[in-house]
Amino acid sequence: MPSPFDILAIFWGIFDYHFFIRFYSVSSLISQTGFFNFNTMLIPFMLLHLAPVWYAIFGPIWRAIRYRTIEYVITNRRVYISGGIFGRDVTSIDYRDIEDLTVNVNPLERLKGKGTLKLTRDYSTNTGSNYSVSYGVRFKAIDNPYQVYKLLKKVALDVYTDQNYPNAYGPEDNSGYNTMLD
Repeated sequence: MPSPFDILAIFWGIFDYHFFIRFYSVSSLISQTGFFNFNTMLIPFMLLHLAPVWYAIFGPIWRAIRYRTIEYVITNRRVYISGGIFGRDVTSIDYRDIEDLTVNVNPLERLKGKGTLKLTRDYSTNTGSNYSVSYGVRFKAIDNPYQVYKLLKKVALDVYTDQNYPNAYGPEDNSGYNTMLD
């Protein structure tokens, strides 16, 4: 399903196409009469002016390539997100830093059997006329999002319990949790 930006880019491209054809015919007529040749300026201008169209065309391609390079790893100590096209970026989050674990499944993800897990909160800052939003860490378009959610909740609880209530302080028959933290 196209986004509103894609629809705008289509209309933008149609307008620029008609503008380019008309301007090119007028500039060809002017250049034949000996005045300044507009053709040398027209092509670079139109390439730059079509930036929304290029973004609408190449944006999904870029996201598809980037999607194939992302890896999500869940260990018994923390969560890792690794990805990058030109270089490898690694982000790690300890279980105690996972704040608002939520699952979001939009209609397109539901059709593909995928979903998005939000691990940390989004933050917004407002400094006068400058407003920005920093999005939290997410596992995007993962398979079986509800099973991964349950796994993360269980491991986070196990780690939290082991860190706050070590087995050495518990009763003798306490077998502890399966986090292997010593």
